[in-house]
Amino acid sequence: MKGTVACLKITLEDSEPPIWRRIEVKATTTLKTLHPIIQAAMGWEHDHLFHYKIGGYSADGGRVSLADLAEAGYKRFCYLYDMGDSWEHELRIEKLWSADPGALYPRYIDGAGRCPPEGCGGVPGLSFDEKAIDEDQIRKDLTKIAKRGQRNPPQ
Repeated sequence: MKGTVACLKITLEDSEPPIWRRIEVKATTTLKTLHPIIQAAMGWEHDHLFHYKIGGYSADGGRVSLADLAEAGYKRFCYLYDMGDSWEHELRIEKLWSADPGALYPRYIDGAGRCPPEGCGGVPGLSFDEKAIDEDQIRKDLTKIAKRGQRNPPQ
């Protein structure tokens, strides 16, 4: 699936109104390398542990790619960030298609809501302006990741 892009929707579970992002990433992206992409897209700070659950099982993301998941029939899976606050995200692979050769990936498409501040205690502790979303910052952070990937292509 080299040269393929996945459209990925990331939704923070139990957020009301919904907090979500839609991004495009290379389908060859492993779950391990997806972590900093999610962090940048959602506005988290990389301060806590994380893990994935696929089909109800914890997953080691070192070698599993989005393409692997899609080929195995997994279009939805879970990303848990900060075991104390338990920020659970649903990740949905919405579609796969050929990459635009002139585009940098990952890239931000759209979204809604600002992520809560870290360490606020989880969903019950939410008290902030969840409507404000800094799309320019998200684009800038994802572009940094994309440019690093160009300098260090996967082996």
